[in-house]
Amino acid sequence: MLNIRSEYKTIFFFIVYFSITFIYTKIDAGGPCAPGMGAFLFLLAIPISIIYTIVLFYKLYKSEENQYLYSIYTLAGLWALLFVLLQLNEN
Repeated sequence: MLNIRSEYKTIFFFIVYFSITFIYTKIDAGGPCAPGMGAFLFLLAIPISIIYTIVLFYKLYKSEENQYLYSIYTLAGLWALLFVLLQLNEN
């Protein structure tokens, strides 16, 4: 596999993931009683992030390389940015 830093892999994965989520939200919006595929994918992003963070902490513990710590910071920053964007969209 390509030797890409884990921060870039994290950013690339979540940009692609949330782009697919946005596309599915437009295709299958769902209703009030049955959320669509986009809502399902968005909710699925939470456990994916938690599991990925646990994996990053394990890799950080085993190798003590700072790139895994930077990936954790990147992941937290992406979620903070998403939260801010959702709050701005709400107003």
